[in-house]
Amino acid sequence: MTDPASDRLVLPAMADDGPGPEPTPWVLGMIVTTACALFATFMVVGVYELIGGFARWLGVAAAVVVCGGLGWMLWDLRERPVWRWIVWGSLIGLLAGLGSSVALAVLGR
Repeated sequence: MTDPASDRLVLPAMADDGPGPEPTPWVLGMIVTTACALFATFMVVGVYELIGGFARWLGVAAAVVVCGGLGWMLWDLRERPVWRWIVWGSLIGLLAGLGSSVALAVLGR
């Protein structure tokens, strides 16, 4: 099959299908991921500090419940194009917050 305007051979696979996939917004995505990680970390440590004031083991248990519940819910959204930045940042933050809560409990705070 030839293109009548340029007399070039055009294969059906080379036909113009429109614009290709959009590029991945790495810089903006990393900013969103970092912000979500910090928010989730501070939230879990805040839950530990609030409930750990009564009993340290109860604060760690509350942090585990919060991390387990939110992590379970967020795991299903991890492959969606826009949500992946929020989800991975939040999951990293939940792990960091849980680790920080355990460390604070061990240190006696």
